[in-house]
Amino acid sequence: MLSAGDRLKVALEARGVKKQMAFAVQIGVDDSVVSRWKRGHRLTLQHAVRICEVLDISLDWLVLGRGTMDQHKIYRAANPAWLPGSTDDLPGPIAAALLMVADAIRAEFDPDRRSDRS
Repeated sequence: MLSAGDRLKVALEARGVKKQMAFAVQIGVDDSVVSRWKRGHRLTLQHAVRICEVLDISLDWLVLGRGTMDQHKIYRAANPAWLPGSTDDLPGPIAAALLMVADAIRAEFDPDRRSDRS
């Protein structure tokens, strides 16, 4: 089984990322950190989530090696009711609470949204 660093290399190549420095800027780290990750150094959950957002890959695949790089796309296609904003079948208060939690989680991992809260 591939290591997380090897899976990151596969994902970068699959997504056509040629400029490691530009990728590092998108993630919010120095490009030397990306080099360390590719050599097998540990990822924080926050960085893993951001990598998955930027590359549109499965977090389960990147971190644990489970499923495929695009597993999350298969799940979304099979479960359209769980797409963001699809809360029509839920009671109003529950839908509102879920959307509020989702926004809070998104804001925690999105540096642009975090500055809005300051």
